[in-house]
Amino acid sequence: MEKINFSGLSLKQKISQMIIVNGNVFDKRFTGLGVGGIFLDNLKTKKEYKETIAKYQNNSKIRLFVATDMEGYRNPFKNFYKSKIFGKIKNRKEAYFLGKEHGRILKELGFNLNFSPVVEIRNNVWPGRNFRGSLKEVKEKIKEYIKGLHKEKILATAKHYPGGSMVRDPHWLKFKTQVYKEDLELFDCAIKSRADMIMVGHPIVYGAVDSGGKQCTVSKEIVFGLRKKFNGLIITDAVTMLGLRWSYLFNFKKAYPELVKAGNDILLDTIKFSTYSKILKRINEIEKAVERGEISEERINESVRRILREKGYKTIK
Repeated sequence: MEKINFSGLSLKQKISQMIIVNGNVFDKRFTGLGVGGIFLDNLKTKKEYKETIAKYQNNSKIRLFVATDMEGYRNPFKNFYKSKIFGKIKNRKEAYFLGKEHGRILKELGFNLNFSPVVEIRNNVWPGRNFRGSLKEVKEKIKEYIKGLHKEKILATAKHYPGGSMVRDPHWLKFKTQVYKEDLELFDCAIKSRADMIMVGHPIVYGAVDSGGKQCTVSKEIVFGLRKKFNGLIITDAVTMLGLRWSYLFNFKKAYPELVKAGNDILLDTIKFSTYSKILKRINEIEKAVERGEISEERINESVRRILREKGYKTIK
């Protein structure tokens, strides 16, 4: 295992490791900043993906997470690959082979992280995005899909904790929804199946868990509650979705520190309008919050150590 000198990282470098940005257009300033990862989904050819990813990795001192949404609804590779949707997967065997197939093409292109599978049953917005069947059948498909990704050494992300993110569309709406025991069971299944990350959604929830009137991504009750049973990485859904931004409409710079305070390890800021200058300002807001004592540096360190461990590094003092 490769070693990394943790004390040699500045506060800004550590905070930057907690951010995944849009990487569709290569920007060397992001690697200079030391962001933790890139998200790609809008390129045309295999060659474009491979070359863009190689540029980013070759210019990064610390290996990047390279992610996309290869799932049951969106196919970022539709120009050269046709995929089944989750809703058409009939049994656990098909789920395994779909995971393995997705993993194979991701690995070929240079990806190491998939924001998949969706492990929710209730879906009023995106047909085909989730597995269908009884609770038992869905659990089996989740388990096997993750196993298939892992067979190709691709990290799996179960989303969107704690459930309810497909009841309405959080890209546009701030909403409240009930979470049921069955919703949590699916995430427990993903955890037992060794999901590497869990993505937290933006709904305000009540029921089996309660977000305290806040969106789940900025709710300590939700994120730290999840941490009690999950040792992997906790990542936000895209932070620029209006489901979150409606609460920070005139003061979005406050969102970044509050997402960290809530306990998230990684902040996903992947809209194309989140340019280098905007990302830098948002990272600076977290840095200022640490300097003011609102966030402890140890809180940052905990997340960054988990990130580096998942990337295959052993941290030394």
